[in-house]
Amino acid sequence: MEYYQKSSYRSGGRYQKKSSGNLPGLFLFYILPFIVFNGLLFYCVTSAPKISLELRDTNDYLTSEATMTIDSWFPTKKISVNMDGEILELTKGKRRSYTVPVTRNGVLEATVVNLNGMSSTVFRHVNILDDNPPSFENASLEDGLLTLRVSDSQSLVNPDSVYATDSVGQQRSPLSVERIENQTDNTIDYELQFDMDLNGLHVFIQDKAGNEAQKTFYTHKEGNLDVLEVDSPEEETNDIVVQEEGETPSDASDLTEGAGNETSSIVIE
Repeated sequence: MEYYQKSSYRSGGRYQKKSSGNLPGLFLFYILPFIVFNGLLFYCVTSAPKISLELRDTNDYLTSEATMTIDSWFPTKKISVNMDGEILELTKGKRRSYTVPVTRNGVLEATVVNLNGMSSTVFRHVNILDDNPPSFENASLEDGLLTLRVSDSQSLVNPDSVYATDSVGQQRSPLSVERIENQTDNTIDYELQFDMDLNGLHVFIQDKAGNEAQKTFYTHKEGNLDVLEVDSPEEETNDIVVQEEGETPSDASDLTEGAGNETSSIVIE
């Protein structure tokens, strides 16, 4: 009886053995390059610039300067900065930085577009400049002297700018200007005194940023009370009752009752 054994060689006479060493090579030469290439492609397509927008402190409360720095591997296609829609002029600085002058308060908007079409936008609120006029805080009339207390919360009142005009247009300087420091809120007020013109005294004050405020003061008698009328441009006239010397008002609230928004802050001392 003859026995036949199946040969492990194929017809070519060579033994075929399945190799297990091709998997690392497949990962190294095919899968890994595919992942890296597509990752770089995704980064190139979707990479957006990073923008830093910093605002410098102001020295005169009139102007400031903003610095924009761009962080991106790609060249920029478009750069624009505007303040409330008004395009501002940029000045190129070191590397990828730009400066822009700021002359008023508002919303600063900076937009950068990369060469790949991706863009970034940042906003910065500007409120460090002084664009509000000083305010009249207190008014009193005694023995023909008008005493005013004025203040400004940012650049402060400019005492050299204070003057008044009387009913015939004659300019009058204040009799005294006293600086008053408030320790509670670290602000500075000024107390002004003028010779009162019963027919009307128009007082002008400015802060150090050049913002101006003005009011006209009149007086007339109503019974035993002196009435101090305060008239501001483009505002309603409000009557503020001044306590006559030696009298006590029946209700302290009567001193400010009926005053409008502007005059509600003017308190009779």
